[in-house]
Amino acid sequence: MRALGYYRTQDARTGEEAFAAYCAEHRHIPYGVFAEQGEDHALPGFQEMLRHIETSGLGYLVVVPSVEHLGASIREQVERMLELDALNCEVVCDDPETPDPLQAAVRAAKGEEVPDDRRERIREGMRAKAARGLGLGKPPYGYKVAFDGTLRVAAQEAEVVRAIFSMYLNDDLGVRASAARLNVQSARTRKGRRWSMVTVRDILRNPAYMGAYRRFGLLLPGALESIVAPADFRAVQEKMSSRRPVRKHPRSQPFLLAGLLFCGHCGRRMMGVTRRQTWRRKDGERRRGEYRYYQCQSRINNDVCAYRTVRAERVEEEVVSQLRSAPALAAAPPRANGGGNGAAPRKRDMDKGYMTLVERAAAGAMTMAQLRAAVAVAAASREAAAHAAPNGPTTDEEQAKLAPGVWPTLAPAERQGALQALVARVTLKDGAVQVAAQGAPASESAL
Repeated sequence: MRALGYYRTQDARTGEEAFAAYCAEHRHIPYGVFAEQGEDHALPGFQEMLRHIETSGLGYLVVVPSVEHLGASIREQVERMLELDALNCEVVCDDPETPDPLQAAVRAAKGEEVPDDRRERIREGMRAKAARGLGLGKPPYGYKVAFDGTLRVAAQEAEVVRAIFSMYLNDDLGVRASAARLNVQSARTRKGRRWSMVTVRDILRNPAYMGAYRRFGLLLPGALESIVAPADFRAVQEKMSSRRPVRKHPRSQPFLLAGLLFCGHCGRRMMGVTRRQTWRRKDGERRRGEYRYYQCQSRINNDVCAYRTVRAERVEEEVVSQLRSAPALAAAPPRANGGGNGAAPRKRDMDKGYMTLVERAAAGAMTMAQLRAAVAVAAASREAAAHAAPNGPTTDEEQAKLAPGVWPTLAPAERQGALQALVARVTLKDGAVQVAAQGAPASESAL
């Protein structure tokens, strides 16, 4: 497997030697080492590695000595793992205690330690199990753990895997269209759920289906019975790389109703989506446009709901308009914030929720893509809370920000914070917007 080394160290030679030894031991192909020199918080080495990955358009295994090299806090560590995952890369620690970086981050955040004398036993145990073709953790979809601990093909699941590869490669269906066809055919995941674009994409990227066993940084070609031909697997990877968009645009402003807007038809949250288009006018001038809207989450991920979208500016303006005119809102009591401790209880709740998300991903209950989406929502809430007053905003203070002469002057994060403080829930159904304000009856109007 293609591998890159990343280290926060001043001794680049030691880092290169360690990385080369790791690649030789686990049969990876080294493609370069990126290291930080000194304590530059801009992390030029990490940024250079990201540019290299984006330019190449390929996925890599990124090897770090330990999770601490990704950052000093669990938030920094997870953020960098998610950045790499978005570029189709996997991160692994050259650490016998916990090769999985998410598990290592959780353990470090909790202050858990494993005695040093267990490190080599853990490493040897993993080597021995992998060498015998034994399963380490949950088997990939399409395989099952036999009575002797080896991974064997699960016939029914394997047929679904072959169908997914065939739809993508031969029928020229994307991941969303492939998930939709599986759901129409009443196929279900191992847990009996509908297929989503995330689960289909993860299957298309997993080298296990061509017989290459990979787990916690170990790669053993031919260790498993293949489900798809290696040539077909490589063709799919090339096709996915060619379709993956390269990030060329700066991040857009936040969606003000993130986490608050719900579809009135299926009850699921509506996600903010940004689409960018370029075109050339008749006179030859090249133009570019950006379109921001909310779309039903169940439509995006599981193709359950209908294609329900609304322009972000329209629904956000409607919510602000209703809040300005709601007579009961001004009389609503201030939100409780834990008394004299100010925003501290709320922050502790957010930190606990963040840890819960990371722990679920570390346990395999969430994919990295699902974690990335959940962390984005949590980050928006955290940013809104950061702009709140030290003792928590009162309803009157936040209501005053909605004034026509004040609202346009606020930064996007301040606007989002005001809406998070004033709104409990916004429901969109058949063009009608229903706003449930904190401590006040719901109001409704049509777009």
